[in-house]
Amino acid sequence: MLHNITKISADLLCKLLRQPSVSDLIAQLHEKNIQIQQLEEQERALYRVISKIRASLELETIFRTATKETCKLLRVERIAVYRFHNNWGGEFVNDFEFAEPGWDDVETLGKNTLWNDSYLQEHQGGRYRNNETLVVSDVYSIGLSQCHLEILEQFHIRAYATAPIFVGKKLWGVLAAYQHSQPHEWKKLEIQFLSQIATQLGFAVKQAEFLAQAEQKAAELHTANQQQEILFNLVAEIRESLNLDTLFKTTVREVRKALRADRVVIFRFDPKSNYISGEFVSENVLPDCDSVIGIKVKDHCFSEKYAVPYHQGRIQVFSNIYQAGLQDCHLQLLEQFQIKAQIVVPLMKGKTLWGLLCVHQCTGSREWNMFEIKFIRQLAAQFNVALEHSELLEQSHFHANQLAQANHALELANSKLEKLSKLDGLTKIANRRCFDEFLEKEWNRLKRSGNYLSLILFDIDYFKDYNDYYGHIAGDECLIQVARAAQIVLKRPTDLLARYGGEEFIVLLPNTNESGAIKVTSLIHQSIEKLKISHTKKNNSQYFVTVSLGVATQIPTAKSSAQELVDAADKALYKAKEQGRNRWVCAGKI
Repeated sequence: MLHNITKISADLLCKLLRQPSVSDLIAQLHEKNIQIQQLEEQERALYRVISKIRASLELETIFRTATKETCKLLRVERIAVYRFHNNWGGEFVNDFEFAEPGWDDVETLGKNTLWNDSYLQEHQGGRYRNNETLVVSDVYSIGLSQCHLEILEQFHIRAYATAPIFVGKKLWGVLAAYQHSQPHEWKKLEIQFLSQIATQLGFAVKQAEFLAQAEQKAAELHTANQQQEILFNLVAEIRESLNLDTLFKTTVREVRKALRADRVVIFRFDPKSNYISGEFVSENVLPDCDSVIGIKVKDHCFSEKYAVPYHQGRIQVFSNIYQAGLQDCHLQLLEQFQIKAQIVVPLMKGKTLWGLLCVHQCTGSREWNMFEIKFIRQLAAQFNVALEHSELLEQSHFHANQLAQANHALELANSKLEKLSKLDGLTKIANRRCFDEFLEKEWNRLKRSGNYLSLILFDIDYFKDYNDYYGHIAGDECLIQVARAAQIVLKRPTDLLARYGGEEFIVLLPNTNESGAIKVTSLIHQSIEKLKISHTKKNNSQYFVTVSLGVATQIPTAKSSAQELVDAADKALYKAKEQGRNRWVCAGKI
């Protein structure tokens, strides 16, 4: 009562002095605390997403991970990536989009949907060039033109927020969050988070570009004086190869490296087509060029004009296909495969024109020098001999190779299956089956030697509350971190940590007495406490994830059983829970 009177008096005095009241200050403090908690949660979420982005060098994996995580964390219905073209038009990239269930079957922004915004094209990226975001809570309340509104309705867009993606100083694209079912009031923290993810995606694209440039530079280090050495090694590999596929892959790989070309392919004629049709059967290609592997080609023009000269050993060398006086039919075929310059050498099997070895430059014209032409001619001559010999040898060893490969694959599969059957799929530590087998083995061994065997059984306190509050994804991450923290404590290769079931873990310590087991138990307890995994219960009191542990020690004998040791550790664990959790209890020697 006195407290309330004092509070009311203080509020009246603050009002007279035109100062914020105590109640107002308390409310402001509470609001600030909530904002700080939200900011901390956002920073943790951002750290998780950035960690996943940086764990991969593949752009597709990076963008898929980022859009999925962002969609979940912002609790929106779709996250999409819009990539600008050179003319400031652009498209939504299907491989980079993520939508919540129920909206993934709706006509999507993905499938590489073109969306050439005239405003963005005229203003070369518009507001995004100034690194500005765009936020729309309801498309029907901001005075959009009818044509613009119809486009948004086509994709069921009711609200959206967008942030630019910069690669260095270049505007690369836009990261967009969409709400389909209803309007959405975007919070400042949500927009900030979206912008931070867009920034990280820009870094990832830049990193991928640096990687591609590094690969290109590495390829350029091979100079002309190395070609003879490469040719010598390649000829040796060709003559030793018994497999046509290996022969093809070796040839295209080494030729592209030696000539620093964009693409090298082997083209094989259909034997019954009279050189009218065939397909590309092997290639080695830089990432910037399209793959042509497996593409079938039908060209009457080639059969009529080029087949006979190639059969006679002709080599075709074009520095620029547009200055070579080619017929339109031939020129159109080369353009289809992005070819700007090329060397083409016939491949003969005996007296038959079997196919073509093609060296392509796709990024622009190229002046081929005499050493490069000599190199490819010498290689083709060796390839022709190996082509005939390898086919004969491959036929004689076909069945033996098939059987050997099948047996090898079966052994690998069995080995992999055996390893997987003993690992817990989530935490990647030993599972219950592995523990039971190891316990039986160690029990019998120590029964003969008369040494101690100790067991630690522990589980996570109030884990159901944790799952209910944070969700199963966070629960899984909690289990993984706890497993790692416990595993770090175990230094000996003979010690085993296993997931015993649900949130329960078990540790087997061979040749360990009671004092040693207690020391390990304490270290595990401390290691998990140091994780400081936040755990908020229903009463809103803030604390961290803890574990309760039970430990038991026994010298295995013929009159005792391993199950007795497990039961003793289990009883000790439950005593720890009864005594208030976040502690360990020792069952003593059994």
